[in-house]
Amino acid sequence: MSGLLRQELLRLARSRALWLLPPLVALAGLSSLSFNADAYMFYVYYDPQTLEEQLDAYHFDVKAIHTSGLGWAQLAALAAGAFLVLRDPWLTGRPARPSLPALESSPARLAPPPRPGRYLMAKAGVAALFGVLLDVADLAVVLPLAPRVVADHWVRRELASKDIFLPVQILAEEAVWPVVLRAAAGVPLFAIVGIGLAALLNRWWAVTVAVVVPICGSLYMTADPFFGALTAPNRPALAATMIPSLEAAAIVFLLGYGATRWRLARAPAVRLTGAEA
Repeated sequence: MSGLLRQELLRLARSRALWLLPPLVALAGLSSLSFNADAYMFYVYYDPQTLEEQLDAYHFDVKAIHTSGLGWAQLAALAAGAFLVLRDPWLTGRPARPSLPALESSPARLAPPPRPGRYLMAKAGVAALFGVLLDVADLAVVLPLAPRVVADHWVRRELASKDIFLPVQILAEEAVWPVVLRAAAGVPLFAIVGIGLAALLNRWWAVTVAVVVPICGSLYMTADPFFGALTAPNRPALAATMIPSLEAAAIVFLLGYGATRWRLARAPAVRLTGAEA
């Protein structure tokens, strides 16, 4: 198992496309900070007037600010998990192009992995680790800036003009850190879901449909009747609310494992083809 983990870590390190994701996630978190400072008015109620409504808006926005970008990190982790499976000819059963030196020789056949369960578990472990890296990339940018954004929140300014002074809520408070922890835990879980979905569906387009359709459905069902058209594209800026549980991630992974075993049983070897030399 340790050998498989090392092998997958090396493959991850050589995947240049995936290493664009951490800076992109960090940029998404940074750009989401100002948007999430007004999240309550977009997602809940567009014109809070009473003291109770404004306090609700403040507490809601504090959580949104501290989780800025984690919704995008979850989607990026899912894509990374799917990438680790769908680029692997052993698991997809489709031809893969070898490296340039291999093109000079005749096409070779690769035996399937002897234990696809352990092989997928190694990929899931590496994908989850990459998800943690995405967490770090996002939170390293967001958390240092969050107290300043919270301190300048419009509810604090509004109430200060009425001689009501709200304390600045910080990450360590009991109402904030569990929300951040749960949203951050969803990132590696989404990476495992990406592994399972890709192993189950075995096509990029199918994985994309399986992800986009529920997201669009949730956006439609929860869209504000006044501002839905404006806010729906920006909803992933808020930490995703459909965070999978550990049980849900395990079920998707097991379904992918079953589909992989069935696929390998039908195609016991995978032919590597280059330029059909």
